[in-house]
Amino acid sequence: MCKSFIFTVFCALMLTVNSAYCQSASVSAGTEEIQVLIDVSGSMKQNDPDNLRIEASRLLVNLLPDGAKAAFWLFAEKTAPLSATDAVSSAWKQQASKATANIHSRGLYTHIEDAIQTVLSQGFSGGGKKHLILLTDGFVDISKDIMQSADSRERILSEWIPKLQQQNIQVQTIALSEQADKELLEKLAFETGGWAETAQSAEQLQRVFLKMAQKAAPKETLPLTDNKFNVDSGIHEFSVLVFKKPHAAPTQLLVPDGKKLSKQNMVANVSWLESQAYDLITVKQPMIGEWRLIAEVDPDNQVMIVTDLKLQLSEIPNFLGENETLQVKAHFTDKDKLIARADFLGMLTLEIIQDQQAPSKMRGLTAEPGFYEHNVEHLSLGKHLLKIVADGKTFKREIIHEIEVVATPITVEKHVDAVQRQVSLKLLPDTKLIDPAGLVVSAVISQGGQAPETRELAGKDGVWTLDLASLPPETITHVAFNVMAKDLEGKLLTPAIKPLSIDDSWFAPAEKSEVTAAPAVTSEQQTAPDHEPAGEHAGEAETDHEQHPPPAELKTNWLLVGGILLAINVFLTVGGFFIHRYLKKSQAEKQRQLLERLS
Repeated sequence: MCKSFIFTVFCALMLTVNSAYCQSASVSAGTEEIQVLIDVSGSMKQNDPDNLRIEASRLLVNLLPDGAKAAFWLFAEKTAPLSATDAVSSAWKQQASKATANIHSRGLYTHIEDAIQTVLSQGFSGGGKKHLILLTDGFVDISKDIMQSADSRERILSEWIPKLQQQNIQVQTIALSEQADKELLEKLAFETGGWAETAQSAEQLQRVFLKMAQKAAPKETLPLTDNKFNVDSGIHEFSVLVFKKPHAAPTQLLVPDGKKLSKQNMVANVSWLESQAYDLITVKQPMIGEWRLIAEVDPDNQVMIVTDLKLQLSEIPNFLGENETLQVKAHFTDKDKLIARADFLGMLTLEIIQDQQAPSKMRGLTAEPGFYEHNVEHLSLGKHLLKIVADGKTFKREIIHEIEVVATPITVEKHVDAVQRQVSLKLLPDTKLIDPAGLVVSAVISQGGQAPETRELAGKDGVWTLDLASLPPETITHVAFNVMAKDLEGKLLTPAIKPLSIDDSWFAPAEKSEVTAAPAVTSEQQTAPDHEPAGEHAGEAETDHEQHPPPAELKTNWLLVGGILLAINVFLTVGGFFIHRYLKKSQAEKQRQLLERLS
């Protein structure tokens, strides 16, 4: 028994060490999940008479990254799958592209609530990043009774948005036509941290779907200047997306060796998706050097790449409050491993370009070798385009991100009691913009899969307060605000307040200090009286042992076990040191080889 126990302890220790190493080495946060809802109600006959949703959906299918889980759905009065939820692959793209031919405009109603409910119950699974792309041209319309439609719309706002927040699903919405319920679509996007776009016509759908693909699954790109781009040795594949005007000449690619590629003149490593509005050209194992695109210059044309040498960014929110500073942090990885070598970083320059302005240089962080940082400040209200461009002398990388700065006439002050796990949120309106007498505020609180709770906030002395007491640990509490207000002239306003997600990080510093001051006490220690004599317990223990004598083989030499555990710890420490040194040396050698390839 003693040997068996020691062997079990040793296995447990080895498993713990191995698990910790795997967790530290992993950089993946899970598989992305993308669900797409396409409106097929009858009104689409007017807003999309040529059914350009087919070509736009086909483009989106081919822009999705391999390995992501995705599906397309059609909705009107009911919701039905267009393509099954599965991992994106060449076979899935081929099947889904064919299925887009079934997009129609024969539906009777626009049941957005049923569409959201169906996707939440049948589409999403797993713990990766989740995105819901919703295209519609109308209002919530579920029956001839307008009150039923109004009730359905209200349930989306009060019940389904909190459920989307609980599951961390970002909603990207596309309003096709000015007749769409843009207020509802923008609310869905803002409250879930997604994105909202309006396509003024069906002809714009391809460009809008490109933006949605970038939001759901961002891809690294190569700078495209005067229709030229440089391919380095670290690129395994690139895809050129070319938007075309009507009656444009056929698109061509000029290879570094001078040969021309076209739809009619392709080679084995090239695939070409062609439509009236765009070309998507994919080249595997491309030749190193300068490539040239023979087509009309378009600001939305892009060169998307597959590479081991990646420019990585910290998460950038889609929405930013007025006067809020945006912190952008970047680093490079090779096969998902951070590159921090001085010779690599010495060649590297990172810049941020905002709205075609002069570039701003990102600064390297001394405390975190390999990381670069820049704060974007004083952004005006509205949408802004950010380009993060990296130049490594022999290679270039680029990431494009669009954000929207929203007005914040109401500020939120956060007061946290870490010991009691209590949060007090104080809403303070800007009295130069808002009439406090006409302000109505409600909060929708959702927590741990429970039904959302709505609270009306009462104002006192110009402050509207929401108190959240005894928030449970390991549970995220989502808080969204619905606000109706009037300006000083009596005009109705609907100020936007960014929703909050309250998790354990809000209480961590105080909890750590309290744990240090007062170690945890077991339930037995809490219930046992302090004044009971030790001898009484000893007597009870002896009686128990007399009634149930332990078998001889269960006795354990704890001194021997302690010595063995100490030896194991020493062995693991020394072994871990040499393993770490070996891995570090191996990684440095790989990065050296990478630098040699790039030079």
